[in-house]
Amino acid sequence: MFNETISSVTIFVSNSWNYLLTDFYTRTTEILSAPFQYENMLWMLLPLLATLILMEFYFGRHKDEELGWNTAYGNALVLLFVAIDLFRKLYEPSGETIQGFIFTTDNIKIIIPLGILILGFILVFVDFFHFLPKRIAYTISSPAYINLIGLLGIIIVYSNILLEWTTVFACVIIFILANLISIVLYYIIPAYKPPLHKILTAEDIEKYAEKKSKKKDKE
Repeated sequence: MFNETISSVTIFVSNSWNYLLTDFYTRTTEILSAPFQYENMLWMLLPLLATLILMEFYFGRHKDEELGWNTAYGNALVLLFVAIDLFRKLYEPSGETIQGFIFTTDNIKIIIPLGILILGFILVFVDFFHFLPKRIAYTISSPAYINLIGLLGIIIVYSNILLEWTTVFACVIIFILANLISIVLYYIIPAYKPPLHKILTAEDIEKYAEKKSKKKDKE
């Protein structure tokens, strides 16, 4: 019994390792290299990638700032725009009406724009009505999450990469690694300290006046 268990575990580990070195590695490299092979996706890809990188550097530089409900709401809208473009990309070659294409297509990649559209509407609802605690809402609507989902969706739809479990697994791993990189960048980018460490606002002036008044009372 023990030997059979060891044998089964060994076979499982061997098969898993072979899978990672062959199918998974190949699919991951296909996803990462797709933008260089299918240049028509760059019109959608580059703005999202630029936004992702610049926003990560911005919040890494200004660590005392938070996202804000309005920015989170705007980020969620990006997913809706991405989903619409992916629908267009799948629809145009079909030669059918929009209704006919949506309800009769056998292209499994239709799942991607549908999923992004549903997720976009959920996040728009959450951010518009402040439905979740802001820490959670800001996280799921952050530029890293939103733009990475859009980037991966664009790459799969615009390329000839098959949509199967290996592709899904590769996308999940890329998503996790990219977020880990963004976290590392956040901590290694030095925080910005402006020459004027404190700019007086109406609230600051009011507090200053109160302190001055208390000081006079003590005297």
